[in-house]
Amino acid sequence: KSDPEVRRHLHAACLRNDHIAITQMGNHYWDGLHEAPQDDLKALDCWIRAVELNSADACICIGDVYDKGNEVTVDKERAALFWRVGALRGDVYARNNIGYSEYDLGNHEIAIRHWKIAAEAGHQKSLNMLKDIYNADGKNPGKEFISKEYLESTYRACHEAQMEVKSEEREKHSGAKW
Repeated sequence: KSDPEVRRHLHAACLRNDHIAITQMGNHYWDGLHEAPQDDLKALDCWIRAVELNSADACICIGDVYDKGNEVTVDKERAALFWRVGALRGDVYARNNIGYSEYDLGNHEIAIRHWKIAAEAGHQKSLNMLKDIYNADGKNPGKEFISKEYLESTYRACHEAQMEVKSEEREKHSGAKW
C-alpha cells in the first residue's frame, strides 16, 4: 500500500477508537513514518489515548519514553508504572522491562520472577537474563534465587511457548497462497 493509503486506513481505524491503530499512529509520529511528520508530542498524545483504550503496546511506548527521557523528564518510577500496566494487560515485553527496572533497584528476587514469567511466555531476552545471572558465578546479584531446576523448567517452558507460536504461524500461513 502507498503511504497515503496506509494513512487513510489508519486514520479511519483511529476514528473508530481502535487502540492498535492509535498506537501505530503514535509510532508513525514518533518515527516520522508514512508521510507523518516526526512529532514526539503527537506520538505521546496517541499513546496516551491508546492506553485509555486498554493498549498494552502503548504502555510500553510511554514507559520507554519516561525511561529514556525523550521529550519528558526521565522518570524511572513512571516508566515502571506504565510497564506494570502493560504487563497486567498481558504484554511480555513490558514484564521483561519491569524485570530490568526491579533489578536496577536492587530487587533481584522480584526481577527474576518477572523475567521467569516473561520467559515462560516465550520471551528469549528474559530467559537470557536468567541464564546470565545463573552463569555469572556470583558476579551478578540474584543467583541465590535461581536453581538449576528453576532454570531448566523455565527453559523448557520458554522453548514450548516459542514452538507453539511457530506452529500457530505455520497453521495461519499453510492455507495462504504465496
